Amino acid sequence: MHIAICDDNVADRKQLERLLKREADKRTAVSGGFYVDSYGDLEALLRSPMLYDVFFIDMCHGSITGMDVAAALYNVGVSAPVTLCSSLISYREQNLPQNILFLDKPIKVNELSAVLDHSLAFKQSAIPHIELREESGSYHYVKESDFMYAVSAGRYLKITLKDGRVLSVLSTLDNLFSQLASYPVFFPLNNKVLINGRYLNKISLLTATMTDGTAFRIAPGSLTYAKYALKEFRPESPQDT
Repeated sequence: MHIAICDDNVADRKQLERLLKREADKRTAVSGGFYVDSYGDLEALLRSPMLYDVFFIDMCHGSITGMDVAAALYNVGVSAPVTLCSSLISYREQNLPQNILFLDKPIKVNELSAVLDHSLAFKQSAIPHIELREESGSYHYVKESDFMYAVSAGRYLKITLKDGRVLSVLSTLDNLFSQLASYPVFFPLNNKVLINGRYLNKISLLTATMTDGTAFRIAPGSLTYAKYALKEFRPESPQDT
Protein backbone atom coordinates (compact mmCIF):
# COMPACT_ATOMS: atom_id res chain seq x y z
CA MET A 1 0.00 0.00 0.00
CA HIS A 2 1.30 3.47 -0.91
CA ILE A 3 0.93 6.11 1.80
CA ALA A 4 1.45 9.87 1.65
CA ILE A 5 2.13 12.11 4.63
CA CYS A 6 1.76 15.86 4.16
CA ASP A 7 2.64 17.70 7.36
CA ASP A 8 4.51 20.96 7.85
CA ASN A 9 5.87 19.79 11.22
CA VAL A 10 9.02 17.74 10.59
CA ALA A 11 8.95 16.04 14.00
CA ASP A 12 5.34 14.93 13.48
CA ARG A 13 6.18 13.56 10.03
CA LYS A 14 9.05 11.50 11.44
CA GLN A 15 6.89 10.19 14.30
CA LEU A 16 4.15 9.07 11.91
CA GLU A 17 6.75 7.42 9.68
CA ARG A 18 7.95 5.41 12.70
CA LEU A 19 4.41 4.37 13.62
CA LEU A 20 3.71 3.30 10.04
CA LYS A 21 6.95 1.31 9.94
CA ARG A 22 5.84 -0.63 13.03
CA GLU A 23 2.41 -1.24 11.50
CA ALA A 24 4.05 -2.43 8.28
CA ASP A 25 6.22 -4.89 10.19
CA LYS A 26 3.12 -6.36 11.87
CA ARG A 27 1.15 -6.61 8.62
CA THR A 28 3.74 -7.72 6.05
CA ALA A 29 2.55 -11.32 5.91
CA VAL A 30 -1.09 -10.29 5.44
CA SER A 31 -1.16 -7.04 3.45
CA GLY A 32 2.34 -6.70 2.02
CA GLY A 33 4.67 -3.77 2.54
CA PHE A 34 3.89 -0.10 3.08
CA TYR A 35 5.59 2.50 0.88
CA VAL A 36 5.59 5.86 2.61
CA ASP A 37 6.43 9.26 1.10
CA SER A 38 6.57 12.39 3.25
CA TYR A 39 5.88 15.94 2.05
CA GLY A 40 6.06 19.31 3.68
CA ASP A 41 4.01 21.25 1.13
CA LEU A 42 1.01 20.84 -1.14
CA GLU A 43 2.82 21.50 -4.42
CA ALA A 44 5.11 18.49 -3.98
CA LEU A 45 2.21 16.24 -2.96
CA LEU A 46 0.20 17.13 -6.07
CA ARG A 47 2.89 15.94 -8.49
CA SER A 48 1.60 12.35 -8.39
CA PRO A 49 -1.34 12.09 -5.97
CA MET A 50 -3.05 9.15 -7.68
CA LEU A 51 -0.17 6.91 -6.62
CA TYR A 52 -1.40 6.80 -3.03
CA ASP A 53 -3.94 4.59 -1.27
CA VAL A 54 -4.31 6.82 1.82
CA PHE A 55 -3.23 10.32 2.86
CA PHE A 56 -2.31 11.63 6.32
CA ILE A 57 -2.59 15.42 6.32
CA ASP A 58 -1.91 18.20 8.82
CA MET A 59 -0.89 21.67 7.69
CA CYS A 60 -1.24 24.37 10.33
CA HIS A 61 1.83 26.63 10.27
CA GLY A 62 1.22 28.59 7.08
CA SER A 63 -1.53 29.92 4.86
CA ILE A 64 -2.57 26.43 3.69
CA THR A 65 -4.48 24.16 6.07
CA GLY A 66 -5.22 20.47 5.97
CA MET A 67 -8.67 21.32 4.66
CA ASP A 68 -7.08 23.10 1.70
CA VAL A 69 -4.94 20.04 0.97
CA ALA A 70 -7.96 17.74 1.13
CA ALA A 71 -9.90 20.01 -1.25
CA ALA A 72 -6.98 20.11 -3.70
CA LEU A 73 -6.75 16.30 -3.69
CA TYR A 74 -10.44 15.90 -4.40
CA ASN A 75 -10.24 18.53 -7.14
CA VAL A 76 -7.68 16.47 -9.08
CA GLY A 77 -9.79 13.32 -8.80
CA VAL A 78 -8.39 11.55 -5.74
CA SER A 79 -10.81 9.00 -4.33
CA ALA A 80 -8.50 7.34 -1.78
CA PRO A 81 -9.15 8.00 1.93
CA VAL A 82 -7.87 11.35 3.21
CA THR A 83 -7.07 11.44 6.94
CA LEU A 84 -6.85 14.80 8.69
CA CYS A 85 -4.59 14.68 11.74
CA SER A 86 -5.70 17.31 14.25
CA SER A 87 -3.13 19.25 16.26
CA LEU A 88 -3.43 23.05 16.35
CA ILE A 89 -6.50 22.86 14.10
CA SER A 90 -9.52 20.79 15.16
CA TYR A 91 -10.63 19.48 11.77
CA ARG A 92 -13.54 17.55 13.26
CA GLU A 93 -15.36 20.83 13.81
CA GLN A 94 -15.15 21.84 10.15
CA ASN A 95 -17.75 21.23 7.43
CA LEU A 96 -16.05 18.47 5.44
CA PRO A 97 -17.09 15.57 3.18
CA GLN A 98 -18.30 12.44 4.95
CA ASN A 99 -15.48 10.29 3.57
CA ILE A 100 -12.82 12.32 5.42
CA LEU A 101 -11.15 10.37 8.25
CA PHE A 102 -9.72 11.90 11.42
CA LEU A 103 -6.87 11.25 13.82
CA ASP A 104 -6.02 13.30 16.88
CA LYS A 105 -2.41 14.02 17.77
CA PRO A 106 -0.57 12.48 19.45
CA ILE A 107 -1.66 9.59 17.28
CA LYS A 108 -2.76 6.43 19.10
CA VAL A 109 -1.65 3.12 17.63
CA ASN A 110 -5.11 1.51 17.72
CA GLU A 111 -6.68 4.50 15.93
CA LEU A 112 -3.96 4.51 13.27
CA SER A 113 -4.48 0.77 12.80
CA ALA A 114 -8.21 1.32 12.24
CA VAL A 115 -7.52 3.92 9.52
CA LEU A 116 -5.12 1.52 7.79
CA ASP A 117 -7.70 -1.29 7.94
CA HIS A 118 -10.26 1.01 6.32
CA SER A 119 -7.80 2.11 3.65
CA LEU A 120 -6.80 -1.44 2.76
CA ALA A 121 -10.46 -2.43 2.42
CA PHE A 122 -11.09 0.62 0.23
CA LYS A 123 -8.10 -0.21 -1.98
CA GLN A 124 -9.31 -3.77 -2.52
CA SER A 125 -12.76 -2.57 -3.62
CA ALA A 126 -11.69 0.49 -5.64
CA ILE A 127 -11.84 0.66 -9.44
CA PRO A 128 -8.30 1.27 -10.78
CA HIS A 129 -7.59 4.37 -12.83
CA ILE A 130 -5.32 4.89 -15.83
CA GLU A 131 -2.96 7.85 -15.55
CA LEU A 132 -2.63 9.99 -18.68
CA ARG A 133 -0.38 13.04 -18.85
CA GLU A 134 -1.16 15.63 -21.51
CA GLU A 135 1.53 17.56 -23.35
CA SER A 136 0.48 20.60 -21.30
CA GLY A 137 1.67 18.77 -18.18
CA SER A 138 -1.80 18.23 -16.70
CA TYR A 139 -2.78 14.76 -15.52
CA HIS A 140 -6.01 12.91 -16.21
CA TYR A 141 -7.10 9.79 -14.35
CA VAL A 142 -9.65 7.73 -16.23
CA LYS A 143 -11.34 4.38 -15.72
CA GLU A 144 -10.91 1.64 -18.31
CA SER A 145 -14.50 2.20 -19.42
CA ASP A 146 -13.78 5.90 -20.13
CA PHE A 147 -11.04 5.13 -22.69
CA MET A 148 -12.16 4.42 -26.29
CA TYR A 149 -9.06 4.45 -28.51
CA ALA A 150 -5.62 5.98 -29.05
CA VAL A 151 -4.12 7.05 -32.37
CA SER A 152 -0.41 7.71 -32.87
CA ALA A 153 0.29 11.26 -34.13
CA GLY A 154 4.04 11.82 -34.32
CA ARG A 155 5.47 12.18 -30.82
CA TYR A 156 1.99 12.20 -29.31
CA LEU A 157 -1.02 9.96 -28.92
CA LYS A 158 -4.48 11.34 -29.51
CA ILE A 159 -6.66 9.54 -26.98
CA THR A 160 -10.42 9.71 -27.42
CA LEU A 161 -12.56 9.27 -24.33
CA LYS A 162 -16.15 8.08 -24.05
CA ASP A 163 -17.39 11.61 -23.30
CA GLY A 164 -15.88 12.92 -26.56
CA ARG A 165 -12.79 14.57 -25.12
CA VAL A 166 -9.53 14.06 -26.99
CA LEU A 167 -6.31 14.13 -24.94
CA SER A 168 -2.90 14.77 -26.46
CA VAL A 169 -0.47 12.56 -24.55
CA LEU A 170 3.31 12.51 -24.98
CA SER A 171 3.90 8.76 -25.31
CA THR A 172 4.20 5.91 -27.80
CA LEU A 173 1.66 3.24 -28.60
CA ASP A 174 4.02 0.56 -27.26
CA ASN A 175 4.42 2.37 -23.93
CA LEU A 176 0.68 2.86 -23.59
CA PHE A 177 -0.03 -0.79 -24.43
CA SER A 178 2.48 -1.84 -21.75
CA GLN A 179 0.71 0.44 -19.25
CA LEU A 180 -2.60 -1.24 -20.12
CA ALA A 181 -1.28 -4.82 -20.14
CA SER A 182 -3.55 -5.89 -17.26
CA TYR A 183 -6.68 -4.96 -19.26
CA PRO A 184 -7.52 -7.60 -21.90
CA VAL A 185 -10.03 -5.22 -23.55
CA PHE A 186 -7.17 -3.13 -24.97
CA PHE A 187 -5.34 -4.27 -28.09
CA PRO A 188 -3.65 -2.74 -31.17
CA LEU A 189 -5.57 -2.77 -34.45
CA ASN A 190 -2.43 -1.76 -36.34
CA ASN A 191 0.89 -0.05 -35.60
CA LYS A 192 -0.80 3.33 -35.11
CA VAL A 193 -4.11 2.52 -33.37
CA LEU A 194 -4.93 0.91 -30.03
CA ILE A 195 -8.56 0.41 -29.04
CA ASN A 196 -10.79 -0.62 -26.15
CA GLY A 197 -12.69 -3.68 -27.37
CA ARG A 198 -15.84 -2.71 -25.54
CA TYR A 199 -16.27 0.13 -28.07
CA LEU A 200 -15.67 -2.02 -31.16
CA ASN A 201 -18.99 -1.95 -33.03
CA LYS A 202 -18.38 -4.07 -36.14
CA ILE A 203 -15.77 -5.63 -38.40
CA SER A 204 -16.04 -5.53 -42.19
CA LEU A 205 -13.24 -7.11 -44.23
CA LEU A 206 -10.11 -5.54 -42.66
CA THR A 207 -11.87 -2.49 -41.22
CA ALA A 208 -12.99 -2.00 -37.61
CA THR A 209 -15.73 0.53 -36.86
CA MET A 210 -16.04 1.95 -33.37
CA THR A 211 -19.27 2.86 -31.59
CA ASP A 212 -18.70 6.55 -32.39
CA GLY A 213 -18.52 5.75 -36.12
CA THR A 214 -14.74 6.06 -36.48
CA ALA A 215 -13.24 3.37 -38.74
CA PHE A 216 -9.71 1.98 -38.60
CA ARG A 217 -7.70 -0.48 -40.68
CA ILE A 218 -7.10 -3.86 -39.03
CA ALA A 219 -3.65 -5.34 -39.53
CA PRO A 220 -3.88 -9.04 -40.57
CA GLY A 221 -2.12 -10.09 -37.38
CA SER A 222 -4.76 -8.33 -35.26
CA LEU A 223 -7.82 -9.71 -37.04
CA THR A 224 -8.18 -12.85 -34.91
CA TYR A 225 -8.13 -10.93 -31.62
CA ALA A 226 -10.44 -8.27 -33.04
CA LYS A 227 -13.02 -10.98 -33.83
CA TYR A 228 -12.56 -12.41 -30.33
CA ALA A 229 -12.99 -8.95 -28.78
CA LEU A 230 -16.17 -8.33 -30.75
CA LYS A 231 -17.72 -11.51 -29.34
CA GLU A 232 -16.27 -11.23 -25.83
CA PHE A 233 -16.68 -7.54 -25.06
CA ARG A 234 -19.44 -6.52 -27.51
CA PRO A 235 -21.57 -9.66 -27.94
CA GLU A 236 -24.56 -7.63 -29.18
CA SER A 237 -22.53 -6.08 -32.03
CA PRO A 238 -22.72 -7.05 -35.74
CA GLN A 239 -20.31 -9.83 -36.57
CA ASP A 240 -17.67 -10.04 -39.30
CA THR A 241 -19.14 -9.74 -42.77
